[in-house]
Amino acid sequence: MDEMTPTARWTITQPWRGIFGVIITLGSAMIITSIFDLQTYLGTFTTFIMSNVPILAIIGAGWHAQYPSTEGLPQPWKGFLLTAFSVLVGLLACFLLVDFLADGAATPFIHVQAINTVITTFFLVIAFGMWPFQKLSLPGKGFWTLILAYVLAWIITRLFFNFSMLSFAAPTGPVPFYAKGGPLAAFAGIAPTGAFAWECALAFYFSVLLFLFCFLALGFWPFNKSASVMKQPTMGIVVTIVCIVLGAILYLIGTGALNIEPLKFLLYLVSFLFGLLMFIFMFQMWPGRTLKNPVGGGILNIILSIIVGIIAYNALGAWCISHFGADAMKYPFDIFATANLMLGLTFPAWAAYSAFWDFWPLPPTPPPPAPPSEG
Repeated sequence: MDEMTPTARWTITQPWRGIFGVIITLGSAMIITSIFDLQTYLGTFTTFIMSNVPILAIIGAGWHAQYPSTEGLPQPWKGFLLTAFSVLVGLLACFLLVDFLADGAATPFIHVQAINTVITTFFLVIAFGMWPFQKLSLPGKGFWTLILAYVLAWIITRLFFNFSMLSFAAPTGPVPFYAKGGPLAAFAGIAPTGAFAWECALAFYFSVLLFLFCFLALGFWPFNKSASVMKQPTMGIVVTIVCIVLGAILYLIGTGALNIEPLKFLLYLVSFLFGLLMFIFMFQMWPGRTLKNPVGGGILNIILSIIVGIIAYNALGAWCISHFGADAMKYPFDIFATANLMLGLTFPAWAAYSAFWDFWPLPPTPPPPAPPSEG
């Protein structure tokens, strides 16, 4: 495969390497989306693509692409193997979610259950470092973390998410999700009836996740100033509590002070995270990593992520309308379709293309340059 590897300098330098990766991954996500009509796209397919993300997080951030073993395998075979493994696990997880928790149907609450599992997995892997399983074998700590994520997400969904109503269905007002005689009436008995309207709970939980990735972009500043805080499980507990507090403040500002409908606010958050993850995975922290101050570099990337998010919100939203049609893209389908494209398909593609495929057919990723000296 060496003859397929380009050798030009741009292939190993940012931002050109990242731009190439974005074109490949986002283009692939848009092609896959274009295959489906809206009903199929937001059906079992949604649960399936979301079910791939937890195992992607485990393989990429938890196992650092060291399991399953691909020692001695060149690209693209390493990428094929790891991708196939993640899809296999994702298929199994999707089957278990749909068959055992949703009576075999891709109901709205099972989509949200899958999303909650994604968020929970990120906290267990990034904030807690797979504690309390970090001393187990490589596969052991990963699989037990994955199982714990599904269990915790199920508990969170049951306790805090209420699917009795579509509470913000303007201009009609709240409507029953599982009304008698409706298409979902048969599932009223198994839908979670937790403490909060599911739109509010989902927007809040996503607000919490957003701050986790902001801290990741900042190198976990200011927590990294204390060695005792950076030990597990202290780090995980402290980071999670701070993210919850900041997420609550952001949620209350967005849905309270600014009076933004919760799912609309959720799409704003998804768009921002889309931009932030682009800089983390595709651009490998460029351009922030070129600054002398790592914290300042993280802040720069966060600011740029907002700009990218605004562009993505408008451009990808318009593309979804052009593909699915304005008549089909009514609330809340317009929000879920755009969010699916951004984080359901594109983010897993970024994670897999950077961690599994190492930007193949480009040359292997060189070690990151040393940060500029402050002297």
